[in-house]
Amino acid sequence: MKLQKKIVTNKNLSKLNSLQIGVKAKYFIECKTDADLEIAFNFIKTNKIKFLILGDGTNIVFKEPYKGLVIKNGFKKEKKIIKNKVKVSSGYNWDRFVSFCIENSLYGLENLSGIPGTVGAGPIQNIGAYGEEISNYIDHIEVYNFKTGNIEILNKMNCSFDYRNSLFKKNKHLFIKNIFFKLKSEFIANNSYQDLQVYKFKKATEIRKSILKIRNQKLENYLTKPNVGSFFKNPLIKKKDLKKLLCHETDLKFYNHNSLIKVSAAWLIEKCNLKGFRVDKARVSKKHSLVLINEDKTPISILKLKDKIKTNVFKKYNIKLEEEPTIV
Repeated sequence: MKLQKKIVTNKNLSKLNSLQIGVKAKYFIECKTDADLEIAFNFIKTNKIKFLILGDGTNIVFKEPYKGLVIKNGFKKEKKIIKNKVKVSSGYNWDRFVSFCIENSLYGLENLSGIPGTVGAGPIQNIGAYGEEISNYIDHIEVYNFKTGNIEILNKMNCSFDYRNSLFKKNKHLFIKNIFFKLKSEFIANNSYQDLQVYKFKKATEIRKSILKIRNQKLENYLTKPNVGSFFKNPLIKKKDLKKLLCHETDLKFYNHNSLIKVSAAWLIEKCNLKGFRVDKARVSKKHSLVLINEDKTPISILKLKDKIKTNVFKKYNIKLEEEPTIV
């Protein structure tokens, strides 16, 4: 197999994922330009191999070496403002982008401060926090289609955004190149989240500062304690099932979500006495029970721990927890 100079073999991914799992990719390329995307596309097509698009690796669990091509997103250069619309390259750091918007008097994203990862990873998960979701501010997205080799434009309505979900979850051949945001020119504080209701925010910088402080108090820094943030989604259940649960658990934490009920996954885990629980070299954070800390260079411990948590919650509450990160 003839390799282009840009493509390397047996790339160790330990520094490219926030769990620091030391698996290797059989082939690896960092794409910074359209020409790089073409190289990757031709390599995949010629050799008929699978591929994986990787951002900052803060929401992925490698369970084994990757036998195809890992495509690292290196699109970071572009940030362009036209009135209240912003075009940004997908490989740009998300939190830096939030800060950039506030500095330029463009508002709406401040409640999403401090979320790790790239801008391009945001729409895939439809990231959300403190009463906001990224999809509320997306206008359209420019993608490179690795099935056709074409560049396409997807309007917000085409993206099938839902709670921690989107079109991109099942269509992993779409490489997000650029995102176009439609933001607010006037700051109106969203303090709907319980921890923010005690404050009256006059500036976006104030709410950003508070959210960063809360995140620092509640969540673990993946640079010192390897993790992927929230490991499980808050499960959605039917209203009739909520009534049954409340008969036994009067302090259940839950929220309305359209016609369903969103139950706190952290509450479920804590009620199973799993906060701080350890399996081999992985453990549940004592700060936040949705955060699983990995101290293993292999995926064995973290996978055992997440399975143990899922089993215990299901046995006690008949609720199936779903992983938030991508597991490959």
